[in-house]
Order: sequence, then C-alpha cells, then structure tokens
Amino acid sequence: MKIKSLKNNIITYLLLFTVIPLCLGSLVIMDNIYKSEKKSIFHKHNQLLNQAKDDLNMMINDVEKVAVYIQNKYPTTQYNLLSGLVSLKKNISSILILDNDGILLDLSSSGGNVYKGYDYSNAKYFKEMKSGKLKYWTKVYLAQDSNLPSIAYSFRLDENKIVVLIVNLTVLDTFSKRFTSNDGSSMVSVVGSDDVYISYGDHKTSVLQRKTILRTELYKNYIEQNKDLNKQIEFVDENSKYIGLYGIFKRLNWKIIIKEKYDSVFHAYYTNLWFMVFFILVLILVASYFSFKFSKSILRPLSLLSKKMDALSSGKDIVTVKGDCYTELELLSSNFILMNGKIKDREKLNRIKDKQIYNSSKMARMGEMIGNIAHQWRQPLSVISTAASGILVQKEYGVLTDEKFKFYCDSIVDSTQHLSETIDTFRNFIKDKKERKEIILQDEINSTLKILETSLSNNHIQLFNNIDVSSPLKVTVSMGELAQVIINIIQNAKDILVEKKIVSPTITIELKVIDQRALITIEDNAGGVPESIITKIFDPYFTTKHQSQGTGLGLHMSYRIVNESLKGELSIKNTQNGAKFYIFLPLK
Repeated sequence: MKIKSLKNNIITYLLLFTVIPLCLGSLVIMDNIYKSEKKSIFHKHNQLLNQAKDDLNMMINDVEKVAVYIQNKYPTTQYNLLSGLVSLKKNISSILILDNDGILLDLSSSGGNVYKGYDYSNAKYFKEMKSGKLKYWTKVYLAQDSNLPSIAYSFRLDENKIVVLIVNLTVLDTFSKRFTSNDGSSMVSVVGSDDVYISYGDHKTSVLQRKTILRTELYKNYIEQNKDLNKQIEFVDENSKYIGLYGIFKRLNWKIIIKEKYDSVFHAYYTNLWFMVFFILVLILVASYFSFKFSKSILRPLSLLSKKMDALSSGKDIVTVKGDCYTELELLSSNFILMNGKIKDREKLNRIKDKQIYNSSKMARMGEMIGNIAHQWRQPLSVISTAASGILVQKEYGVLTDEKFKFYCDSIVDSTQHLSETIDTFRNFIKDKKERKEIILQDEINSTLKILETSLSNNHIQLFNNIDVSSPLKVTVSMGELAQVIINIIQNAKDILVEKKIVSPTITIELKVIDQRALITIEDNAGGVPESIITKIFDPYFTTKHQSQGTGLGLHMSYRIVNESLKGELSIKNTQNGAKFYIFLPLK
C-alpha cells in the first residue's frame, strides 16, 4: 500500500473543500440574487400594471356614473346640469346632447367653438349609436382644441336624444410622472385599440405624431402573438434592452406596457458580481496560504484535543498533559473542564428552579381557586341562609304552609347540590396526580367558564361564550390542566380590564377546527399588550402587575402545559380590540 503524505492530503483537501464550495456557493448566491432581483422587479411591475388598470377603471366608472346621473336628472333639474358637471369633472371636457339626426340640441364645453345646431351626423360615435347600440366608447383621438388624447363615450338618453361625453385622458400623463425608473425615465406606456401610442412615457411627441407600436420588437414577438401576457419579458426598443411586462385593459382593448432599462435595473447586481469575483480570488489566495500553515500546526494539537474530548465525553476527569503541549490547548482543556462543571451545576440549579416555579405556581393557583370558590359559593350560601331564615320566621308566626316548607327545602337541596358540583370541579382542577382522559372539549370549556362567571359578573365584565356544542370535539388531556390554562388567561384578562377601567369590558371565547386541530381563542377589549413586551409574556416571573398582585408564573405555566403536556401550541397576538390568545390542541 502506497504511503501518502498527510500534510499534502490536508493541503489538497483544504483547498478542494474551501475553493470549490466557495466558487460554487458564490455562483449559487449570485444566481439566487439575480432570480430574486428579477422576481422583485416583476412584482413591482405587476403592481404598477394593476395600479394603471385600477386608475383606468376608476376613470371609466366615473364617466359611466356621470352618464347615469345625466339619465336620471336631465333635463328635470332647475340648475344648469351640464355646465355644472363639466366644471366639477375636470376630465370631462364637453357634454353634447344630440337628436336622432345628429343635430346638437344642448351642450356644455370647457373650450372650443361648438354651438347649438351643429351637425354631428358624420361622427363615428353618432353612427354607432344610430345603428342601435345603447352605449359606445370611441377610439382615442387628439382633440382639436387642446391637442390632447381624448375619447368619447356616447349613450342613449331616450328614444329621441343621444348624449356624448368627451373625456380628456390627462390621467395618462400622470402615469409618466408617478411611475418612474431609477434613471428618472417613465415606466408606463399605453397603446390604444388601434395600436397607436396614447401615452409613451417621456416621448410626448410620439403621442402627438400618432406613432404606432406595430414595428417594434415588443409587438412582433409578444403582443401580436398574444404571447407571455402579464408575464415578465425582455425585449429591445430603440437600441436599448428593456425588462418588463404588458397587459390588456379589456374594457377598451388598450395595451399597458411596463418597462425599465435592463442596465439601469441591474446596475447594482453587476457591481456586486464584480465585487464577488474579486472577493473569491482573494479568498482563494488566503485559503491557500492558511492551508499550508494549518497543516503544520493542526495535527498534534488535534490529536491531543481529541483524546481529551473523548475522556470528557465519557465522564472522566481530564488530566493535564505535560511536555511539549501547546499552552492554548491546555487553556482550552481547562475551559472545557470548567464549562462541564458549570453545566452540571446549572442543570442542578434548573431542576431546583423548576420545582420552585411549580410550587409557586401551585400556591398562586390555589389562592386564585379559593377566591373563585368564594365567588361561586356566595350565592348558594345566601339562598340557603334566606330559606332557613324564612322557615324559622314563618314557623314562629305560624304561617308556614306545607307548600312553602317544600319550596324552601327544595331551594336548600338545589343550592347544596350546586356547592357539591363546585367542590368536584375544583377537586379535579387542583389534583396533584393528573389522570389523562378523553374528554369533550366543549364540556370542559363550559365547565371551566362556570367557575369564572360569578367573578367576572361581580366585576361587570361580559363574557361572550361562542362555543358551538353541536359537533363535539374529543381530545385527550390531563384532567384540570386545560382548565388551569383557560382560568389563567381569563384571570389575566379580567385583571387588566379592571386595572384599565375599560368601559363595557368584554371577554370573548371561541372554538374552531383548523387543519385537524382544535383552536380555542380568548380575546379581551383592554387595548392589547405593548409590542415591546409581547415576546416576553410567557417568560417565567415576567409580570406587568405590582409585586403584591402577581408572580409572573401563570402564563408561563400555561405555556408549558399547552406546549409540553397537551402537545399543542399557545401564542398571543394583538387585535383591534385587545389581546387575543390562541390555543391549538391536537384532536383525537
């Protein structure tokens, strides 16, 4: 067997496993950056396309609303309806009322020399309406008075009159100003149904000269073939490469083109690409140098360190190696020994803290339970006391009848039964030994809410129970744990509602099924948790209450119960009303 040089192998492998992955990784990174950049550009262009369509839809809808308004109001209004509309709607330059022969009966115009009696019988929009259409949009043309792109919308007012709205397309000029690229050029162009530019970015002369799109590469390769509609494309226009997309505004059959110069968009990418190439070359040189240095110094220290780590992993004490060993290696070994000892001490401390957390939480929970028991028992005890007093008084005065005696006894029996049910509920809640059992989720939630309803009512808090009991949901839980979580969350909500003195305080609880998991949501209207502390809300000992009012353990223990014992998820988000807790539980 041929003996190889370990030093040469180390150098070779170091170079292979540094230079090659570095080059491949850099290529992958740059490719991902390029794809990400193209994706980002597409999203931006697509948003602009949708925005342009929305603006055009808004303009058309506005014109058609004006038409409906004229149909309903003309000529019944007392004021000059047409002039008022032309004055109010800046994009409508003229409104014409024609008879069935195309003669102008009434009008309002912001400019131009148009008079009543003018003959429009040869106008395209009149001929289309005369042919039986109820409404008609013309192709875009340049208005004679303003030399601006305009379009006419005509509709039949009644069987004897036709209304024509002349709309100036100033909205297209706003596209050029609003949507500009990095180099300041406009990104949006609009082509009419006759394939003539009606908005061409910064090239206003092209619009005035009625320049067509038919000879462009974009039209020949894509638009004419209806290819890659609403998809990212690359094309050449006026000796410059562009990237963009185009879409069809179907209501008027206009083409909307979004484009940016390729070099302008990817300028930063090319800069980063050259920087990455230079950086790779530098790293290759550095890697080659350190490969040689590393091969000389790594072998012996690595061997010694490996032996010591083996001993440490086996739980043995590491013995300091004397002789020609490196000082750094000895320091590293000492640090590992110290770290190992600290880890063991920390594990012991964590176990003690966990026990303390559990005991503290248990005591706090029992204190809250005693308070809730007091609230639950107050009313039935009052009923028992009232019934007993009523029996004694009526017996003393000789007015106690059998019916009243039976009524009082039934009240006492019902109240004692309620007290007994309350004791059973709280006994399950505070048991140390938790028995895992399959339960009906709706029953468990409703039973828990009964514990809290008196306390909430005494604080004038309205509880909205939106639990649907028509479709029972089965889950397996440790008895009392889910109740503890719900009580902790509602108790916190109650405290903050009382503390903030919320007008009409409410707590809403709902139950849904999402992705084969039960979702319990509990929401209050206390305004929510400040964003600066919402990520700490489940930390142990974290509380916004005074030290005498809270330990900061309730929500922490709830989080551990849901995530560890119940195998679910507990989270919190702020809503418009306040804080909303989400409890996900796996269904049976």
